[in-house]
Amino acid sequence: MKAVITGGGTGGHIYPALAVAEKLKENGWEILYIGSDYRMEADIVPAAGFDFRGLSVRPLPRKVSTKIVSSIFHNFQAIIKALIIINKFKADLIIGTGGFVAGPVVLAGALLGKKTIIHEQNAYPGITNKLLARVVDRVCLNFSEAAEYLKVSQKKIKITGNPVRPKILNVDRNLAYHELDLNPDLKTILITGGSLGAEVINKNVVEIYKYAIQNRIQIVHLTGKKNYNLLINQLRKINITPDNSLLRIIDYLDEMEYALKTADLIISRAGATGLAEITSSAKASILIPFAKAAENHQLINAQALEKVGAAVMIRESELNEELLLEKVKEVIENDNLLQSMSKAAAEFSQKDSLRKLIEVIEELSRE
Repeated sequence: MKAVITGGGTGGHIYPALAVAEKLKENGWEILYIGSDYRMEADIVPAAGFDFRGLSVRPLPRKVSTKIVSSIFHNFQAIIKALIIINKFKADLIIGTGGFVAGPVVLAGALLGKKTIIHEQNAYPGITNKLLARVVDRVCLNFSEAAEYLKVSQKKIKITGNPVRPKILNVDRNLAYHELDLNPDLKTILITGGSLGAEVINKNVVEIYKYAIQNRIQIVHLTGKKNYNLLINQLRKINITPDNSLLRIIDYLDEMEYALKTADLIISRAGATGLAEITSSAKASILIPFAKAAENHQLINAQALEKVGAAVMIRESELNEELLLEKVKEVIENDNLLQSMSKAAAEFSQKDSLRKLIEVIEELSRE
């Protein structure tokens, strides 16, 4: 069997797609990945060992503007190119995991009469998946709440959870500490803004750095490439240098599993894929939802974890250095709270999500 997989723009769309790709390949499927030719999937997917084809796609503006003409032109061309690629590859099935690149690819698959599946990671569906849900054969959801926003037959919908890459679940603890050169006897805080980084988080961590160094707590900070120098300059102003033995300041980390494994507490955005990795790793977290996320879906995601006691949430509008440090101290200094949040995260996670999604794919391929 042959599958075309598409999804991109952020790691939240790419990594679930790669989890599916890896499992299908293991099951004997031939995989072709189609993504944007200028977003991060163009680097990540080939590095993961999969054939990749790039399309020149553009997001549709959320407000009426002159950009809409350019967007329509690029996306029409992308549909034509996707039709040619899918037909030449002789795909049996098309799988979309979100991001605007998935629109032209999944639509092209539907126009060619191929079996089609989309996966929505968030509690509130993105606009691309809202539109595609009407034309695809199956809609797989992470949150059951998302179903009420999709005007499709309930027969199409399958609740699978969000697939997590197997290496996230299976990483060796000792290897993780070794690869990051961390001390397993010290507590570790992981700070991450997702695959692209989060400037607003990076601007509010200086007090945490001071506190961590004073109290012999390690920090692994994934800044995002465009924010790395900004953070380094902030720290140098207070005489903290990145070569401090307690600090691991990294612009981007391919081996996210190492950072997750070594963390006692995670400060993060609240994208669905990031949360799936945090909960599958059974980690306590402080979540700062991206305020401009479409339909405020990150807030909804974070509230779901806060409700079960797995996370503490800070709204971006309320974020400041003092409040963030206060919440960090409340959690990292209380071993009982750390353990209870870790347990709640583990209970919230759906570690068999990948298996469920693969079952839906293979079942549809046999119809």
